[in-house]
Amino acid sequence: MTKPGKQQGSGLAIRHEEYSGILPRPGDFSGYESVLPGSAERILKMAEEQSMHRREMEKIVIRSRSRDSLCGIICGFLIGVTTVLSGAFCIIKGHPYPGTFLGTAGLVGLVGVFIYGTSSNRKEREQKFSQR
Repeated sequence: MTKPGKQQGSGLAIRHEEYSGILPRPGDFSGYESVLPGSAERILKMAEEQSMHRREMEKIVIRSRSRDSLCGIICGFLIGVTTVLSGAFCIIKGHPYPGTFLGTAGLVGLVGVFIYGTSSNRKEREQKFSQR
């Protein structure tokens, strides 16, 4: 019970900590090590293996994107050249309007894909540069 005339105060303290990262804070390492000897070494090894795995996965993604990009360029070029040559063949065989349309469509397609690819590559580079 409280005495009359005296106020009893109550206090509330909230503590919030946040940490982000692969490894625990150095103080936490000693806690892990005291509970289970050798655990700090195991945590470091696990972080190293995870980092190595992530780098390997990034290499695979970069290689596959490069391969896909090259295949797309080659296929687009072949389709464009085939269309232009088909248009020229039509003109030679006496069909000037369909041949002109076909050849022009192929040429416009090639130029359009080139411009789009150059533009998207530029935007991607700008985004990467702005994130630094």
